Amino acid sequence: MHSVRWLSVAQASKVLGQLVSVVVLSRLLPPSAYGVMALAGVMLTFASLLRDLGTGAAIIQRKNLSPVLADTVFWLNVAMGLGLGLILAAAAYPISLFFREPELFPVMLLMSLGFPLGAVTAVHQAWMERHARFRELAILDVFTQVGGLCLSIGCALAGWGVYAFVVPSLFTIGVSSTWLWFKSGFKPGRQWSREEFRSLWGFSGSLTAFNFINYFARNADSMIIGRMLGAGPLGQYGMAYKLMLFPVQHMSWVVGRALLPRLSGIQDDLPAVREVYFKVLGGIALLSMPIMVGLWSLRDPFVAVVLSAKWAIVAPLLGWLAPVGIMQSLMSTIGSTLTSQGRTAALFQLGIFNTATVLAGFFLGAQYGVVGVAAGYFVANSVNFVVTVVCMGRWLQATPGPLWRQMKAPVVSSVVMALVLYGAGIGFEHIVLPLKLQLGMLIAVGAAVYLGVLGLAFGLSPQSLLRTLKGKS
Repeated sequence: MHSVRWLSVAQASKVLGQLVSVVVLSRLLPPSAYGVMALAGVMLTFASLLRDLGTGAAIIQRKNLSPVLADTVFWLNVAMGLGLGLILAAAAYPISLFFREPELFPVMLLMSLGFPLGAVTAVHQAWMERHARFRELAILDVFTQVGGLCLSIGCALAGWGVYAFVVPSLFTIGVSSTWLWFKSGFKPGRQWSREEFRSLWGFSGSLTAFNFINYFARNADSMIIGRMLGAGPLGQYGMAYKLMLFPVQHMSWVVGRALLPRLSGIQDDLPAVREVYFKVLGGIALLSMPIMVGLWSLRDPFVAVVLSAKWAIVAPLLGWLAPVGIMQSLMSTIGSTLTSQGRTAALFQLGIFNTATVLAGFFLGAQYGVVGVAAGYFVANSVNFVVTVVCMGRWLQATPGPLWRQMKAPVVSSVVMALVLYGAGIGFEHIVLPLKLQLGMLIAVGAAVYLGVLGLAFGLSPQSLLRTLKGKS
């Protein structure tokens, strides 16, 4: 897909930027700064769901988009953005008292400014995505990512602590909103339609409800750790979670963002939807599995080299969270797929089950500390993964055979890579080499083995691999 190419450029810049950020900022900032920002992020993510209400997806999914609907969505988003900004500002102090973190108060006050700014151009971004203008969006993403990273490092060097995260965030929102307003081509009018608003709720209501349910599943760990254990342990857990999540999250985001418009265009052709969906899963697995299996296999030297001694607990946390990364990367496509079919009610029902399972895992695991939370998260995601695969098979009227044909190459190749890395790690115990050199050599060995098995056992050359990832036959 042409759109995937440009989205991949934008996400590659974000991945690179976040890698640099992790390596540099983890040495300049304490875990408590990460913890405070994680607590603020819990509240901000919740407010973001309220602001959008799934209306962006409605703009993209509608076959025939009327100006009245676009205007209705615009004014709804503006009202929600302004209201939520005020609510967050008013709630900042009580929330800081609940989590016993005084620094959370000014952080949330500043971050609340982003909601009215972002809400004004939410429709503008959806408008550009609907018209597949991903090249322009990619350029914007790269610019704001580079600018935000420079600001973040500068603030950290200046000793600004947690504000090294706050300032770049406001910069990104401000620049993005200004650019989208003038460049998107969408010009909001003054129209408002009750009928269009009611039709929006029929589509977006279940989608928003699913997003709320999914929010609690993804953020309950931060709330539990922040309340029970404090900002320091939350910062350490958040670092492990970020290392697990952001590579697969960005890859899945690229595919998911391009997947909804594509599937919406063929929503009445179920066999075609199945074919695209399975190819997308195979493409995600080809990338996410070796990264997460490699991270799991090399977690101890990776943490020692990339982070520092104050982050040592991240290694055992990754032992539980890296496998979760594989499962979540594959499950991340269900939202776009079911939304394209108009089955947001089914998405909501699945979200209820998944959230209940994850919450149970968090509460049981929290009795054993931060590592227990990670272990509970792994068990809950394993259950949810099996249930999700079964449900998607029924809803798409699919059999296991076509899915396994897409998945067997990355699964087998990743398992072989893990076994080789295990043996190589034992061998390096008897060789005196700098840890950085050992890690570099092991990464090279793992990549060579993975690509070698793909080529020798499954006939996937680098060229055919690229075609597969692009979704071409």
